[in-house]
Amino acid sequence: MSASQQGMSAKDILSTDEADREVQKYNGEIFCNRALNMKNIGFVGFDMDYTLAQYIPETFEILAHRGAMAKLVESMDYPAEILKLDDYDPTYFQRGLIIDKMRGNIIKMDRHSYVKLAFHGNKMIDREERLKIYGNVFQKSFTSKDYANIDTLFSLPDAFMYAQLVDFKDANEDKYPMLKGKSYEQMYKDVRRSVDLCHRDGVIKDRVSEDPGKYIQAEPGIVDMIKRLKLSGRKVFLLTNSLWDYTNVVMNHICGNSQADSRNLEWLDLFDLVIVGACKPGFLDDPQLSLFRVHPESDKLSNMDNALFDPPELSLSKGKVFQGGNYNHLHHLLGNFIAGPQIMYVGDHMFSDVIRGKRSLGWRTMLVVPELEHEVNVWLQQSVRHRRIEELAEMRHELDEWVDRLSLLIVSCNNKEECVVFDRIDEIEAELAKAREELQTVKNLYASEVKEFHEAFHPVWGQVFKVGYQNSRFAQQVENYACLYTSKVSNFGMVSPEMIFRTQQDVMPHDQLEDTPIRRLLKSRGDSFVRSLTEMPQRTPSPMRSNSPSQIPPSSSSVE
Repeated sequence: MSASQQGMSAKDILSTDEADREVQKYNGEIFCNRALNMKNIGFVGFDMDYTLAQYIPETFEILAHRGAMAKLVESMDYPAEILKLDDYDPTYFQRGLIIDKMRGNIIKMDRHSYVKLAFHGNKMIDREERLKIYGNVFQKSFTSKDYANIDTLFSLPDAFMYAQLVDFKDANEDKYPMLKGKSYEQMYKDVRRSVDLCHRDGVIKDRVSEDPGKYIQAEPGIVDMIKRLKLSGRKVFLLTNSLWDYTNVVMNHICGNSQADSRNLEWLDLFDLVIVGACKPGFLDDPQLSLFRVHPESDKLSNMDNALFDPPELSLSKGKVFQGGNYNHLHHLLGNFIAGPQIMYVGDHMFSDVIRGKRSLGWRTMLVVPELEHEVNVWLQQSVRHRRIEELAEMRHELDEWVDRLSLLIVSCNNKEECVVFDRIDEIEAELAKAREELQTVKNLYASEVKEFHEAFHPVWGQVFKVGYQNSRFAQQVENYACLYTSKVSNFGMVSPEMIFRTQQDVMPHDQLEDTPIRRLLKSRGDSFVRSLTEMPQRTPSPMRSNSPSQIPPSSSSVE
C-alpha cells in the first residue's frame, strides 16, 4: 500500500524515518538485457585493461594525468604554468559524458539525445544558454567527429585535463599568445596525443611494470573463473590492445607473480588463443589488417602471410600468441564455421568492445561496469527518498487532474449566461488558482527531492544510468548492446558455465494503462463532468488520499 493510500500528505512523506529501514548491498549480480543460454556459447573472450585488470584510479589515472600534462609542456609548447593546476580528481567526471570539441563543453544527455547538463570547461552552463546551444541539435550530430564519447574509464583523465585547459585558455589568452591560436578542437587533439605519448614511451606502463600491485586492484577469483570455463569445454581467448610485453606483466600479476624475477609464461595455459596489439575497434571491422606471430621468449614478431589458409591446428602448434590481425583471423584460429552468436566477449569499452562486436559481428557481449556497485548501493541507501519522490509524483498527478477538471469546466462555460454554473464562475476560478498554487508547491518539493536524490550519486552529474527522469545515453547503450553487464569480471565465476540468463519483461507505458496520468484524467472527467455542470465543484480529496494538498508546507525550491 502506498503512502497516499494510507492518507499521507507531502509533509508526512518528507518526515518518514529513514533509520528504520534495512539497507541492502550489491552482491555482484549479473544483469541481463537479452536472454542468453551459455550452452549455446562455445567461445568466451576477454579484454584485459579495465576488464581482467581493474586499475586503481588514485594511482594509475593520476599517473596518466601528470605524465600527459608534462608532455603538453615538453612536446607541445604549452605554458609551464599548467603544471601548477589541480591534480587529477578521479571522482570529478563519470563515464557516459560527451566532449563537445568545437565549443570546449562537456555534456550529459538522456536516451533521446537531449542535453540535460552542460559545462564549459569546469563552469556550468545555465539552462537558457544550454537550450540556445543544443536545443536544435539533431541526434545524429552527436556521433560526428565534433564530439568525443567518454565511454571508458581510460578517458576520464582526458576529460579532466581538457576541462582544465579550456579554463586556462579562457583566462590566459592575453598572457600567452600561443593560446589564441589554439582552438578547443586542437586542444582536445593535443590532450589525446599527450596521453598516447605517455603510453608509447613508457611513462605509464614502465611504472606499472615496476610495481603492478600499486596500480592494479586485487581481484581474487579471476583465474579460477577462467579455469572453470575451460573445464566446461569452451575455448577461451584473450583479445587486448596492449602489446605483448605489458600484457605479460599484467597477466602475471593477475596470476600472483608480481615481482619481475617471478614472472613466467604459465598464465598462457589459461587461454587457447592470445591476441595482443589488436587495435580495436579496427580489429572488429577491418578485414585487411595483418596478423603477426609473437615469440614470447624473445619478444620478436614474424609474419603470418598464410594465417587464413593454414589449418588452425598447424598455426597454433607453433604458438598461440599473436599480434594485430582482424576478426577473420580470430574466427579461423578458434575453429572453422564459427558463427558470431557462438562467441561471448567480455570487455569494458562501450564502443570498441561491446557496440562494435555486437553490431558488426553479432557476438554476445558482457560489459564490465565498475561504477555499478556504487550506483546500486546508493540507490538502495536512498530507497526511502525514492519512495518520497514517487508519492510526491502521485500527488502531482492528482492535482494535475483537478486543475484539468476545473479548467475544462471554465472553458466549457465560456462566459455564456445560459451556462448552469455561470453565476459561480468566480468561485470556480478562485478554486483553480488555489489548485495551481498547490500544484506548484508539490512540483517544487518534487524537484528538491529529485535533486538531492541525484546528488547522492554524484554532486554534479548524478546517476551514471539516469539523467533526470530518463535513462541516460550511456544506459541506453548498455541496454541496446550489452547482453549482460556486471561490476567486475570475477562475478562471472559465481555462476555455472551452463547458466541460462533471462531478462525481465519489457514494459511500455501502454502496458501500465491504468497507472498513466492521462487514463486517470479521462476516467475522472468521464465520471464527473456531467455532475460538475450542475453542481458547484466542491474540492474533494482523491479517494487515494485523505489529506488535502492545501496542507503541504511551502517550499522555496524551484523547478526547471
